[in-house]
Amino acid sequence: MEGTLKKYALLLATTSLALSPLNALAADDGSGLVFGVGVGYDQSNLDDFIEGTGGPSASSPDAELGTDIYIGFAANQSLTVRFGHRRFGDAESEVFNGLADVDLEADGFYAAVDLLFPVTDRFFVGGTLGNQGIDAELSAGGSSVDDDARNFYYGARAKWLLGESSALTAAYNLYSFEVDDAGEDIEYDTLAVGLEWRF
Repeated sequence: MEGTLKKYALLLATTSLALSPLNALAADDGSGLVFGVGVGYDQSNLDDFIEGTGGPSASSPDAELGTDIYIGFAANQSLTVRFGHRRFGDAESEVFNGLADVDLEADGFYAAVDLLFPVTDRFFVGGTLGNQGIDAELSAGGSSVDDDARNFYYGARAKWLLGESSALTAAYNLYSFEVDDAGEDIEYDTLAVGLEWRF
């Protein structure tokens, strides 16, 4: 009986020693909850949208600063599922040779999947596929029109690991939203940078 207990004790100790590297690897495989924030330049097609809906000739809007905040889960360093809120940069376009302005504001919630591939131990590149909703408000001359839309978007994404649980991100995304009774979609090209933390 004493010999059997010694064998079990030896087996338990050997198994614990053998699995300890796997436990360390599992703790550092990149999985966990993620939280991220980002800012980006959103270039809209407001001028094309105005003209495409039968409006007057409009000036091309400048790229404006938008924001991004999200939470999610990372299965590892390569696969992340995110849920967040995007506020697109406000767009302004001049019509009638600068006599009037048309403004576009849009924001909404999204879900996205990032699939990245390692280039080095700390640098990853890949793509994003997501579904973004927007609540858009188009205003001109003191009156405004509200509409909402939802559509898939896609883009390229990169991640640089800064430490054990933080990373710098960069992304380029393309968005297109079909608006009711409009002959042109609302579109955004976004170039963004951000910070991400894993818990």
